[in-house]
Amino acid sequence: MKKTLSLLLVLLLILPAFASCGESKANTDENPVQSAVTPTADADAEPEETEPDLYANLPTGDYGGSDFPLLQYEETSAATSTICVEEMNGEAVNDAIFQRTVNVSERLGVNIVFTKTSLSDVNSVMSTSVTAGDDYYQAFWQHSTNAVTNFLQKGYVLKMNDISAFDFSAPWWNRNAMDSIRLNDRIYMAFGDINYYLFDFQSIIICNKPFIEDHNMTDPYTLVQEGEWTIDTFLAMVEEGAVDLDGNGKLGEAQDRIGFTGFKTATELGFTHAADVELFSRGEDGSVTYDGVSEKYFDVVSRYSAVLGDKNYAEHNGDYLGRFRNDLTLFTSCSVGELSTMRDTEFDYLVLPFPKYDTAQANYISFITNQIQPMMIPITVADTERAGVVLENLCGESHKLVRERYFDELVNYKYVRDSEAINILRMLYSSDARFEIGHIYNWGGVEETIVAGLTGQGEQFISKMERSEKIMSKSMQKTLDAISD
Repeated sequence: MKKTLSLLLVLLLILPAFASCGESKANTDENPVQSAVTPTADADAEPEETEPDLYANLPTGDYGGSDFPLLQYEETSAATSTICVEEMNGEAVNDAIFQRTVNVSERLGVNIVFTKTSLSDVNSVMSTSVTAGDDYYQAFWQHSTNAVTNFLQKGYVLKMNDISAFDFSAPWWNRNAMDSIRLNDRIYMAFGDINYYLFDFQSIIICNKPFIEDHNMTDPYTLVQEGEWTIDTFLAMVEEGAVDLDGNGKLGEAQDRIGFTGFKTATELGFTHAADVELFSRGEDGSVTYDGVSEKYFDVVSRYSAVLGDKNYAEHNGDYLGRFRNDLTLFTSCSVGELSTMRDTEFDYLVLPFPKYDTAQANYISFITNQIQPMMIPITVADTERAGVVLENLCGESHKLVRERYFDELVNYKYVRDSEAINILRMLYSSDARFEIGHIYNWGGVEETIVAGLTGQGEQFISKMERSEKIMSKSMQKTLDAISD
């Protein structure tokens, strides 16, 4: 293909044929170059101050049109995210992802080949590939729980700290999220704008706005803005939200309104997380230590347990989103991606962060569920620097082209309906968003013990943790041994 402007139209028509994800045929044509006429600068004019180019230091390379295969499992939940698309379709986010891939393909002379399959197939395909020593897939994405048990603990993935092409301090990587689950100082699972599942799976609480207004309750947005959206405030509203709609004198029945619904082993772990309490800590060397149950941690669990464990006020699992849509719940916890199922809800709803511990706590803390797909590089990749260069460019280009379109097209008035909700989401995305380490690794079933405590077994929480400590420590050591040199 000759470098002439007259072929630009042709290029636009054939882009899907040579650069879309999923094709394995390398593109050997020359890359077209666009030119522009720049006015001659006035020699006496003062030079304009310009912002430094955020993307100037992206690593470069020329890989001669070679294939760069990637593998991802197809999410079956309400999340909308994907790493790559096969063609432009007029949707802003879809087309931005496509253009990002085209740009990186042209810049580096690499043909990005994308495969999407089921969660179980990623397990089998990548396990077979690694054990066979096959250098085909250069990176893959898998549910974080599967990533730990099927790959990290078996020593199947690379430590990314050793790949110089990665700059994990760059804004297109979410270092808070990565640090919250790293083991010692090693990064095996990376999160960044190459895959915006990290946004879709951040946890929120949605609130029935007409109920708040009809019962003259304090506007939750005002409470959030004034720093008074706390555990006590939230739980008092949950109790007030329970209404005997059928008039039989009983609460908590299927036809009654209840104060809260959610899913136990997903977003509900956000309650302890948002109160800024932890069971694990890190030493100066990055080592992970189990600290036991602090007085504050037990206080958080006990207070939630007293209300969320009462069937008159709360219900867990089941059709928690359907109950909300049917005007039978005041509050529901869910992920941001699940807001896509709320588009036909007939009443307005609010989008809120999880409550702080008290008014003295400075910030609201965003919780990310373990459904997020971390990026991992198999140990069979021979040219790790090439892999790092391509992935760093994909992530940087995603930050440049995709991130704001995600906010503008999906969040702004497609996921939510009011400017206050958009502000809440942007606050959460810029906050100290992180994972619960026990949720990701679930050593000794600690995740289930936490949620049981939050939802009715608060008084037994300490004794249950003490009984499981030996098993948890053994499971934790197994993970740490798997990554030791």
